[in-house]
Amino acid sequence: MKTQRAVSGSKVGSGRRRHRSRPVPRWLKSSEQLDAIARSRCLLLLSVLSGETPVTEAIARAKLSRATYSKLETRALQAMLAALNPLAGQAEDGRTDLSLASARIGELEGKVKLLERDKRRSERLLLLTRKSLKAPVVSAHRGRWPRRLRGTGSTPTSPGASSH
Repeated sequence: MKTQRAVSGSKVGSGRRRHRSRPVPRWLKSSEQLDAIARSRCLLLLSVLSGETPVTEAIARAKLSRATYSKLETRALQAMLAALNPLAGQAEDGRTDLSLASARIGELEGKVKLLERDKRRSERLLLLTRKSLKAPVVSAHRGRWPRRLRGTGSTPTSPGASSH
């Protein structure tokens, strides 16, 4: 069963506190300390990921909770993957933007189509060239046919030649 709290001098239903602004911690304002903290946490994560230090020892030394360590590790690994991906950009909200990568993929697919078409064209040209080299070269006879060939019926008669 629920018990009701005794409300003294206030309206019922106004059990919420007024929101107050939270000041930025002083240690967070100076960039040298911020860089030192980030550097120490980075070394901490790398030592755990490499197997040099167990997780329990690392979180005890850094005075972090296990949930905070887990969150830091996840964020660090995502940041490393995003930084090492050569095609992905970074969006404003911090997530990896793959639109650059998909645009590059589309561009490369178009290039592949053109190259395949050029390859087929070149192969066909090579095939026809080889075919034409196999066949004997037939050149049109220039000039007057020799007499011995004119008299036989095996040669075609030219338009100006008269048969016997």
